[in-house]
Amino acid sequence: MENFSVIKKELESASDLKEVDDIYKKYLGRKGQLTLALREIGNLPEGERRKRAPKLQKLKHDIEEAVKGRLEFVKRDVIREQLKKESIDVTVPGSKAERGHLHPLTLIQDKVNEIFSSLGFEVVEGPEIETEWYNFDALNIPADHPARDLWDTFWLKPGRTRMLLRTHTSPVQVRYMEKKHPPFRIVAPGRVFRHEASDASHDLQFYQLEGLMVDKDISVGNFKAVINEFLRALYGEDVKIRLRPGFFPFVEPGFEVDMSCTNCSGKGFILSEPSTKLRPRRSESKGCSVCSRTGWLEMMGAGMVHPNVFKAAGYNPKLWQGFAFGIGIDRIAMMKYKIDDIRLFYSGDLRFLKQF
Repeated sequence: MENFSVIKKELESASDLKEVDDIYKKYLGRKGQLTLALREIGNLPEGERRKRAPKLQKLKHDIEEAVKGRLEFVKRDVIREQLKKESIDVTVPGSKAERGHLHPLTLIQDKVNEIFSSLGFEVVEGPEIETEWYNFDALNIPADHPARDLWDTFWLKPGRTRMLLRTHTSPVQVRYMEKKHPPFRIVAPGRVFRHEASDASHDLQFYQLEGLMVDKDISVGNFKAVINEFLRALYGEDVKIRLRPGFFPFVEPGFEVDMSCTNCSGKGFILSEPSTKLRPRRSESKGCSVCSRTGWLEMMGAGMVHPNVFKAAGYNPKLWQGFAFGIGIDRIAMMKYKIDDIRLFYSGDLRFLKQF
């Protein structure tokens, strides 16, 4: 047993990791030959113990070093054999990891937030699950108001308080007014939900941006200046706007905001390119399908904040006045990128998303 040369030959004949491990256990395992011999030293006479103990300790050290060396050799041999089976061409260019990017709706929302921030507006957010009070009552839309029919609503499980998925981001304005004292100007972007059939221009969910500016002498002129600057920053300096009377229960007076069509430059028609032949024909015009030949695109609803909305938030409508507006971020993106189906934004189709 003390003959290390025999043990060394055993290790040299081991061709894999398991065989090396078996030899280690044979001598130095919990019940190995050398381990048992070391345990018996305490039972030997003192003279024999002093003579035998150093030899066994040296043998243990030699075996451990030999096992360690053989393991390294076998590992290198295993790796060498594995590399022979695996062909790796280190000169081949690596495959580039594909990086993600922002969704087109996020790109537009970030751009809109940036424009309004440059105009002094604060960007605020609110919950997507709202109470009936904030979504309807506080906005001058009581339970018996016919305007509630305009919103097909997702009502949640009945409880003490009637809850719903918000149909617009206007509740954020009321929540903000309850906590802040005017003057201020804010925009509230976020997702809203409508229980309605999906088609090319409607979906169960979409993104909306509400704006609110409150001070002591705010007029429609202030609103027109702000929106004109916003649309020009987004679509270009040649954009024109117009206001038409419209009804919204939370504003009085209310109006629709139209923007000159970016597809036909507000003309209502598009000139076709002339022929490139030697005898070119005249340019022909065709009606613009984007604006239905009107030259105008409906962009948003707006108006001066209704006194009842100020009262619900705890403001005195005789002291404060302001304007509010709401615009669909999805609609802005559809016009900006010339997309004809709103459902593409939520399809998850990478062929569509990779274009942005």
